Amino acid sequence: MRILVKNGLSIIRMCTKRYLATFNMRPPMEPEPGLCCQEGCESCVWLIYAQELLDYYRSKYPTNTLERVKEEIGDKIESPSVKEYVLMEISMSEKRYKDMAALGTRKKPGESK
Repeated sequence: MRILVKNGLSIIRMCTKRYLATFNMRPPMEPEPGLCCQEGCESCVWLIYAQELLDYYRSKYPTNTLERVKEEIGDKIESPSVKEYVLMEISMSEKRYKDMAALGTRKKPGESK
């Protein structure tokens, strides 16, 4: 039996690390006031915070993760345009995550029950 290797780590080792990391995962730290330039840039501190929060909630609560993140960051972002940008980006991220999860549960052609 061959084990696939990716970047020097076996798939089993990577999965084990991820599994153990969910037990030690802490909520991300909120960005300090004044760090955001309020322009909705690609590497916005609020976007990074929201994505980390989304990952944290996915590991702790399997349902309603997007709604939890929206509630958490909704009042914290001052600029309406930045808030809309961040909410749109995390919504798309959650959709991609669900689409990828659905790919793993689909039956392959010719596969029986």
